[in-house]
Amino acid sequence: MYRPNHMTIKRHFINLFRQNPRICRYASSNSPVSRIREGDITNNYMVTRVCEFPKLFLTAIELEHTKTKSKHLHLARDDTNNVCNVLLRTTPMDDTGVAHILEHIVLTGSRKYPVRDPFFKMLDRSMATFMNAMTGSDYTMYPFSTQNEKDFKNLLSVYLDAVFFPNIEKSSFLQEGWRLEHENVEDKTSPIILKGVVFNEMKGMLADQEYLFGTTMQQRLLPDHTYGFCSGGDPMSIPNLTWENLKRFHSTHYHPSNASFLTYGNMDLHSHLGHIDQQVMQQFQPIVPNTDVPAQNRWTEPKSVEITCLPDNMAANPDKQTSVSASFMLSDITDIYESFALSFLCTLMSDGPTSPFYKSLIESGIGSSFSPATGFHGHQKECIFSVGLQGIHRDDIERVKKIIHDTIDSVIEEGFSDERIEGLLHQVELRQKHQKSNFGLHLSFNLMPLWQHGADPMQLLDVDKQISKLRSDLEANRSFFQDLSRKYFQNNNHNLTLSMSADSEHSEALENAEKTLLGEKISKLQECDFPGIFAQGQELALLQNKSEDVSCLPSLSVSDIPRDQQQTSQRKWYSLSDDMKVSINEQPTNGVSYFSMVRTVNNIPAELKSFLPLFCSVLTQMGTRETDYQKFSQLEELYTGGLSSSVTVSPCPSRLHQSESKVTLSGHCLDKNIDRMFDLWRELINQPCFNNKDRLQTLIRQIAQDLSSSVPYSGHAYAMSSGSYGLSPAASQREDWEGLRQVLTMQSLARESDVSYVAEKLQQIAEYVLSSNVPLGETARCSLHCSPENESNAVSSLSGFLGQATWSSKDSNDGVINLNCNDTFVLTPARKVLNKLPLPVNFASLCVPVPVTYSHKHSAALRILSRLLTTKYLLREVREKGGAYGAGASYAFDGVVRFFSYRDPRSLDTIQTFEDSISWACGGGFAADDLNEAKLAVFQKVDAPVAPCSRGNAEFFDGITDEMRQKHRERLLDVTVEDVVRVASEYLKQGDRNYAIIGPENTSIDQDGEWSVNSVGLH
Repeated sequence: MYRPNHMTIKRHFINLFRQNPRICRYASSNSPVSRIREGDITNNYMVTRVCEFPKLFLTAIELEHTKTKSKHLHLARDDTNNVCNVLLRTTPMDDTGVAHILEHIVLTGSRKYPVRDPFFKMLDRSMATFMNAMTGSDYTMYPFSTQNEKDFKNLLSVYLDAVFFPNIEKSSFLQEGWRLEHENVEDKTSPIILKGVVFNEMKGMLADQEYLFGTTMQQRLLPDHTYGFCSGGDPMSIPNLTWENLKRFHSTHYHPSNASFLTYGNMDLHSHLGHIDQQVMQQFQPIVPNTDVPAQNRWTEPKSVEITCLPDNMAANPDKQTSVSASFMLSDITDIYESFALSFLCTLMSDGPTSPFYKSLIESGIGSSFSPATGFHGHQKECIFSVGLQGIHRDDIERVKKIIHDTIDSVIEEGFSDERIEGLLHQVELRQKHQKSNFGLHLSFNLMPLWQHGADPMQLLDVDKQISKLRSDLEANRSFFQDLSRKYFQNNNHNLTLSMSADSEHSEALENAEKTLLGEKISKLQECDFPGIFAQGQELALLQNKSEDVSCLPSLSVSDIPRDQQQTSQRKWYSLSDDMKVSINEQPTNGVSYFSMVRTVNNIPAELKSFLPLFCSVLTQMGTRETDYQKFSQLEELYTGGLSSSVTVSPCPSRLHQSESKVTLSGHCLDKNIDRMFDLWRELINQPCFNNKDRLQTLIRQIAQDLSSSVPYSGHAYAMSSGSYGLSPAASQREDWEGLRQVLTMQSLARESDVSYVAEKLQQIAEYVLSSNVPLGETARCSLHCSPENESNAVSSLSGFLGQATWSSKDSNDGVINLNCNDTFVLTPARKVLNKLPLPVNFASLCVPVPVTYSHKHSAALRILSRLLTTKYLLREVREKGGAYGAGASYAFDGVVRFFSYRDPRSLDTIQTFEDSISWACGGGFAADDLNEAKLAVFQKVDAPVAPCSRGNAEFFDGITDEMRQKHRERLLDVTVEDVVRVASEYLKQGDRNYAIIGPENTSIDQDGEWSVNSVGLH
């Protein structure tokens, strides 16, 4: 999967922690790891360093293979969610996407596992909590995580063989990269076109304005070496890649001497090393990779670049579709402290409403939000800071450029307040303590791209050292940040001004370029080549249909899944006031307290309901009647990890067409700051304020811009939401609040010049949601996750908060969630909708209503059926054959089964494939082994690790009790082939269904009178 190498400021801080002694202590005393010392040699690896990180509860062990010089970092921690990540430094020197295509192809069959797509096959033969591969600008990584030791060994074997011994078949290159093929592979008279999974994927990626802007910024700011090219691949250059060049790239880049390994968790390091040494290291001779990325030559004067993009039909103002930014090359990432200080400075400059750039750019009213890629980027060889504005008029480019440089001048002159600096330091401390279920995985994502360039991982983890030095430098020099700003921004000639404007002819230009490229390819063919192209297409189709023996692949079995669920919740129910029930959950939260409060809003007046998402988005960003939004934001930063509000809908787990619509307030803080957090919530609940019209309009424009930008990237989710509208109350409500309807609502509000009436609506909502003055006859409840030693203090603080806040409920009943019946719901199927957008690819969906809740006896079979449809039919037919990037089916217990395709060159053909997959399932087109694999895949989610702060949330938020979960678990394990065929035939084969497509104009659909065509966002 291609991932652009853009790193946010907040992610940077997870890289930084602490080191101390030289032996491993964060493992059990009887573990072999606990006895490792520097200088030890184990399985042909030499231990070069052992460093402790008490605040992370881990010990880092750095090793080097004595033969190949491959680097290995093991993070020993008492965490069952073990991780392995292999990173290769891949530095393409053209735009053919060779690294990206190779990432796809190495996972399509290897020496030891010669089956088509072993990666996808292992998705159903494993209990992995994560499996993927990703390409950055200068690296490719292959990470996985699992809680099962046997599974870890299985996945390690498959991954190592795939990465270092792939078959790299010509057919895989044609499938994943590019090929010439007849549009209809069965008709040699049909036109020859360009196909390929990556080819289509990158057409979709480069249609995304944010991606195009971000990748262009990096290419033009760092042009001299690998960053000057598009590592994902430019669709106009991808067809220049040959199979031979792909294999050559693998031989020079996929070598242990060019690889870094990271393992994490509580499993045995010696076993990991022994497996890697025997399976990989002993099969290679050492080489000098020559893949180092040289320093970028610094410019003597700034540069400017202008590009065009597809118009955004979702934009609130069609005349304001220009983005502009200033980007600066900063320090080398191997200078750990300098990079840390710069990331801190960049956060001070652009993060939050009190930052200088927010005040000068966002609050200027010139544009809608920060330009794409705004922030600090620290994964490439040299750090980057970029800042700008999008949603501006083209005539305002020079004005924005002046604001940026004037803001830098003001920062140099005025600096930052001590309170602002302390607030950010507090955020770093809080992030160290915050426990996440995928902690090790994300740690690897952030460490490895820097480590491969020579950055010291132990220093990267030593946050206390960085903070201590920063405090020391600030005490010694009050102008420390001003001096950094002067050096890297004011006096730095290596900066780029990038502007991007929508062009109505951009789409046509892309189409013409592809036609020209296709014409050139075809013109070079000899007459004798055409039969070969037709035969090649048919051979590829036969290969895709060929059944194969996958018994060579390792697998867990259903018997490896325990029948009883793991109990992790330690809930107690308290009555802290006359009318409020409170759930207290004791967990190892590492000195952090987590709070949530829910108010059901099923019966809120209809004229207010569509404004609930906006209300929740702006509630914590508007300040209060007592404290303006800038001061309130600063207090949040000083004392909490942030306060948030959201609106969601949960289907009743046991009663059809019943659901709970709810507003949730949540926040977390260090234990010592819990009273401060509740003080802020109390003020916000008692004194909400929506009267600042300028602030409200700024936020509305930002939200509208963010939603608009999300459509090209998450089109499959929007297509499924559109298709499921009218099929269940929960699905319909989600479309109103999270789907295209909400995008269009926010567009409309963003075009308003006077938002006074919006402020009035929000104030009315506050009276319903935050006050007991308008009783709704519904429940309110709250939850607190805290450590056992802090329970007494946390309960006392919460009790005081509840006694002084105006929010109350009249109908609590021992924590049981009461859900209102949607008696007025009327099923409205048989909808066919094309939501037309100027995209080069489609997102298609088929949605079928099913009268099945979470607790229904058939819910488990429907869940297994969805997985079977995905991996045993749709991925083959829609992805492999159809050329889409992805496809699948899902059942979310809200009364709808959804089918989807992602970045799909087809539309109606894919819709027919969805229908064909149902017939396949009804005919029992799968075996008992397929069923068992589907169960394994489903249990990856059922038994996924849960962070301490989230344990018990299924019951608190969704009403799914431990008893319901256990019963559902047993049903999943007991599902038979006959059960799956029965539910497919009963619920999916006949009857109601909706279709939805998001994509370009479609002549076939236009001529079909059954389809509604919406030109989404056109003004």
